[in-house]
Amino acid sequence: MKKFFGIVGVFILVWAIISGIFMFFTDSGYRLRAMAAETILSSQHRQWAKYTFLPQSDLDAMLENINNPNYVNSASGSGNLGGMVNVKSDKDLYVHVESIESYTNPTHYYKGKVITISNPNRVKLVSSKLSDHGEQIFVIAKRAKALAAINASGFVDLDGHGNGGASTGVVIEDGVIKSQNKNTKEFVAGITKDGVMITGKYSANELVNLGVQYAAGFKPQLIVNGQKMVEGDGGWGWGPRTAIGQKADGSIIFVVIDGRQTRSVGASIKEVQDLLYERGAVNAMCMDGGSSSSMYFNGDNITIPSSRNNIPRYLPNIWALIPQAGDTLHVDVDGKDVSSLEGLGL
Repeated sequence: MKKFFGIVGVFILVWAIISGIFMFFTDSGYRLRAMAAETILSSQHRQWAKYTFLPQSDLDAMLENINNPNYVNSASGSGNLGGMVNVKSDKDLYVHVESIESYTNPTHYYKGKVITISNPNRVKLVSSKLSDHGEQIFVIAKRAKALAAINASGFVDLDGHGNGGASTGVVIEDGVIKSQNKNTKEFVAGITKDGVMITGKYSANELVNLGVQYAAGFKPQLIVNGQKMVEGDGGWGWGPRTAIGQKADGSIIFVVIDGRQTRSVGASIKEVQDLLYERGAVNAMCMDGGSSSSMYFNGDNITIPSSRNNIPRYLPNIWALIPQAGDTLHVDVDGKDVSSLEGLGL
């Protein structure tokens, strides 16, 4: 028995030496540590990034990229709202629900959902009704009679204990500015009264002057007027993601990627950009990610958040698909046309 434990001890020592050489003396090891650092720095637990043992200058550069990503305003004035989008609104409302899955290697894989909505004028920002507390996505969605929804704004979330009661950035609902500072430029995605999505860094007043009816703030931009914005892998590591995009025909795309779970590690910012680009998005923006990432459809949450016990977090607001009376609804779930929304089992 003593000999056995001796062999095991030698094996562990050799493994530790080889692993140390790989992690600290190879380019691949550095990239793994950098990915881990980016993942941590884009979370609420930035203090742990130092344990990747990267130079402080590298960590500072990563944090600067996260806090101040490159951006281009998609619209420069009311007469220039991104000429690539030609909204086609009609009473036939097409909704396509798609399950997605990606496997790169044993340490990098993810699962998620994509919903494409043909009429952007049916997508609205809807807020919690509580004055100092958020509500879970299914509560807000059901009250709004939404068919589908994703989380939207970021919010004050010290140590991961935020209650969704204090949103961050620009918030506009039904043309009314809900955020406190109306003149500070913030990263934001908005939808105008004509159904055109605008992204970039704008003040709430600027957006209202551009005709924006609904807006929520987060970052970074993914695609602007048909051009990809992400450099490298995006610099945010792997994690749960939420994003909203728009195609040239006006269709809105919701994306949620599950992460921080054994079933789904999460996606990089570049991967989210690419899957939106492949589906025809000409403008796209990340919304709040991490444990807030969640998608609702037809009465149920259809993604699994990384929050404690996988219970959806309290949110300040959501992007919601709200059909109107008279709409003819066409739903396609993973390639199967569905005539009735009952019993989908998603």
